[in-house]
Amino acid sequence: MTPMARRWLVVMAAGLCGCAYSPPAPFIVVGNDKVVSINWENSTLGPDGAQQAADKHCARYGLQAELAVQVSRSEVAYRCV
Repeated sequence: MTPMARRWLVVMAAGLCGCAYSPPAPFIVVGNDKVVSINWENSTLGPDGAQQAADKHCARYGLQAELAVQVSRSEVAYRCV
């Protein structure tokens, strides 16, 4: 194998390795000190991660997240209490 072919093979292998892992997409978090809406449609973290995101949002105001309503299959609203 020529040196140029080896380099090309290394470059191709490195490119494929870069595709092996993609981090989870972020949630869409919209809210204030009273309510927060979490959308996880494009996230791999799902509803459990949504609860954690809501807790983190409400904690900014010294409050805790409480489930208010399931808006859609991939969106929930929480009250900050």
